[in-house]
Amino acid sequence: MTQYSHLFIPDIVKQSLAFSSRAAGGGSTTIPLRNRAEHATFLQQRFDAVRDENAELKRENAAIALPSRTGTYIEFASAMNCDLISNSLEDQRAGIRLLNIRHIAAENNQTQTFATVYVPHGKESKLIEKLNKYATEETATGKPKNDKLFRSIEDVNLALLKGIWTDKLDKFPSEQNDWYEVWIRIDSEEDLHAQHSRFINILNQLGISFKDNLILNFPERSVFFVYGNRILFSQLLASSDQLAEMRSGQILTSFISKECRGEQLEWINDLTNRLLIQDESNSAICVLDSGVNNGHPLLTSIIKDENCGNVTSEVASDLNGHGTAMCGLAIYGNLAEHLASNSPIIVNNNICSVKLLPNRYENPKDIWGALTGQAVSISEILLPRKNLCYCMAITSQESENGKPSSWSGEVDSLTYNNGNNGRLFLISAGNIQSDEYDIFNNYPSGNSLRKIQDPAQSWNGVAVGAFTNLVALDNVDLREYRRVAPSGGISPFSRTSILWDSKSIIKPEIMFEGGNIYETHDDIFKYSTHQDLELTTTSSRFQLGGYFDTLSATSAATALASKLAGEIQAKYPDLWAESVRGLLVHSAKWTQQMESQFPVSNRADMQRRLRFCGYGVPSERRALFSSENGVTYIAQESIQPFIKGRGDSQPKINEMHLFVLPWPKEVLQDLGEINVSMRITLSYFIEPAPGEIGWKDKYKYANCGLRFDVNNEGEDERAFMLRINKLIEAEEDEERGKNDSSRWLIGTDNRNRGSIHSDELNLTAAQLATCNMIAVFPIGGWWKSRTNLKCYNKSIRYSLLVSLDTPLEEIDLYNVIKTKIENLIPVPVDIEIPIRN
Repeated sequence: MTQYSHLFIPDIVKQSLAFSSRAAGGGSTTIPLRNRAEHATFLQQRFDAVRDENAELKRENAAIALPSRTGTYIEFASAMNCDLISNSLEDQRAGIRLLNIRHIAAENNQTQTFATVYVPHGKESKLIEKLNKYATEETATGKPKNDKLFRSIEDVNLALLKGIWTDKLDKFPSEQNDWYEVWIRIDSEEDLHAQHSRFINILNQLGISFKDNLILNFPERSVFFVYGNRILFSQLLASSDQLAEMRSGQILTSFISKECRGEQLEWINDLTNRLLIQDESNSAICVLDSGVNNGHPLLTSIIKDENCGNVTSEVASDLNGHGTAMCGLAIYGNLAEHLASNSPIIVNNNICSVKLLPNRYENPKDIWGALTGQAVSISEILLPRKNLCYCMAITSQESENGKPSSWSGEVDSLTYNNGNNGRLFLISAGNIQSDEYDIFNNYPSGNSLRKIQDPAQSWNGVAVGAFTNLVALDNVDLREYRRVAPSGGISPFSRTSILWDSKSIIKPEIMFEGGNIYETHDDIFKYSTHQDLELTTTSSRFQLGGYFDTLSATSAATALASKLAGEIQAKYPDLWAESVRGLLVHSAKWTQQMESQFPVSNRADMQRRLRFCGYGVPSERRALFSSENGVTYIAQESIQPFIKGRGDSQPKINEMHLFVLPWPKEVLQDLGEINVSMRITLSYFIEPAPGEIGWKDKYKYANCGLRFDVNNEGEDERAFMLRINKLIEAEEDEERGKNDSSRWLIGTDNRNRGSIHSDELNLTAAQLATCNMIAVFPIGGWWKSRTNLKCYNKSIRYSLLVSLDTPLEEIDLYNVIKTKIENLIPVPVDIEIPIRN
């Protein structure tokens, strides 16, 4: 079958339509009924107690010559299993700032919500005024003023150290010194350096050490990595007005060294003689790992010395071996396939290596987000004019419910890149270790017990899980042993997001080969790896031992993912990183074994499959090429989600994009009842705001969200736009899932999570004949809600991919569509869509 380049959607088929949403009420909340007078009196007493306690704290600090904060940290608590109207606690004009929101599990499956608020000195009266109005004044409808706010408050206390602790309680600071993340709030109206200097001065006065070269900056937050204990941090809270939250430091996981496999030098010579290196390629893969020993004969002509960097304090050589193995896979894929072949080996990617993982010191703690940012800066100096994608198989502790960390937040910032040329990150989902026998005993459901690791919960990064086809049926040594995973099944090593909250983002997104294990007959070592159940790659110890090593698990899978991403970049040098990421997901399919392991009969089953397997295994052929009976359209656009004019009190939804695609309508009508699949993927990079207030009410982690939909069979443009208007209103009210449609394979309730959305329509050709209108539209985020940051008139880039596929090889969809695109003539468009205000 002929291979064609994908088709780029001309701008003529896209319309930008102004949008005015109707004013909509918020979603339902659970708030206790109160005796108004009694509750107001109780809250007044609690405010008085907070004032007295804060004054006493200042006196104690003064007595021992410690600096004292000027304002007050106040903790508000909800009733059990009830909402806290936390957004109403903030008053930006008065400097009253909501710092974090925490949901604490209690006994009997109950949950209590806590919010910590900073109140500047002299502004306490603002809260008291609101409370007095609740006690004595009514609205025009006869309800107490500020009714929902104060009825939602169960208690008020002076915030202690736990009031700013947003990590797991078992990691709360002890009396022993350790490294922690301190998140300080940043006022966008004040010089950033001055705010940092003020906080650093407090740290120095208290004798608290910190890493001055590892400071992360996010909207409204900066992250310091500090060394101290519970007592010191309590003093810090009493001394500084800038704290927002604290978290534990990151702990890196160790990598398991693999024994190299002795091979003959003649094999190396044969491989090097077949190399065809495309020097003119503009595509590059940067491997962020333990460095590389690029003197290896299979690496030396591809990874130049000048393309190797280092952000550690150690020598640049790869003593670990992991980085050299990763580079080999990123260049060649599984070398075993080339060893069994005589075909030319085409290398169309430049490779650079930046050492991020140190050799000798074990499980160091550091701000890995800052180190990752330094590594990216180095890579862009090494290869300044290349299209770079990043391969990172370094992970830390498990991510709790997909919650952002400073590391994953930095990855999101690096990929977003201030809205300019985005960066593509491929990140391993993390591994189940080879000695976790209880997990393997319950394969594949056992994989659900190990959560995806930090920073793979990044919204913009692509989390790579592992599946396997490696069963080594012809291996005599393994003949008597059972392989844990069947061919095509999820790898025993691959972590999942099943234990995350059901509303969290879907991870991993894609799966690549990660190897297998087998069940031994040993009562102690019940499971083991084998070289034939792993991938063959380059060894870092080639000077002393063999030239080949093996690698498995999600590290190997991530290297393979980066190889394909690099090939996409090489073939389509004008593609954005958002589009390359989109093609990886867009071309992915579940194997038959995955569909058997995770059967689907409803939307909950589909979410389970996604949290195990993502969107499946990308097809190299389908990612790189279209064919006669399988065609892919690509659009790369920018949209301004919100707008705030001079007379507007708040930002509002600005526009949507409508694509009316050149469509093979006649061909589809002739095919009649033949099934044709239509796949759509929408990919964009969000700008993160990773503080704890990013998960509740109007405070969002993402700057905005984008969604897509397709017109129904026989639905004209006017009816379609009215339906999209209702969808936007539902999303703005966080009514996700109520508009789900049975015609979609994955469904809106599952696909509308994170910043990449992919789904498929499987209809008859006749039904699809008129379904050529696609709407891309925005929903809210912190660009809209955090008006003080003045980001509401910014634009965001996105990539839209649309594919039509039919199993009939004799059908030519591609050339029909290509001809229609070439024959398009610009026609002025003046369409008025009756969207209600």
